Amino acid sequence: MANNAGAVRFDFRVTNAGGAKVEMNFPSGQTHEVVVLDTLGREVWRWSKGRMFTKLLQNKILRTHDALEFGERWSNAPRGQYVAVARLASTNYPIEQRTNFVVR
Repeated sequence: MANNAGAVRFDFRVTNAGGAKVEMNFPSGQTHEVVVLDTLGREVWRWSKGRMFTKLLQNKILRTHDALEFGERWSNAPRGQYVAVARLASTNYPIEQRTNFVVR
């Protein structure tokens, strides 16, 4: 995560660290989500807001040590303390990770 004059970039990676390939199922064209919450837990930004996604089911196969990488940008982020919540939109591997950050 980096901040550049009110812009915050979120980069995250999902890696198959297991010994077998994994088939991830997605109910639409949306593979991930990033949500930013304020210190009271209120949503202040959502990456997918205003975006449209296909309604087609999709599958992604990750072999051992393969990874999915995502990078999104929040422009004009106001100063403050936040929590970023990154989610994989997979129906069979719904992964979520949170991290605190500050915009100065």
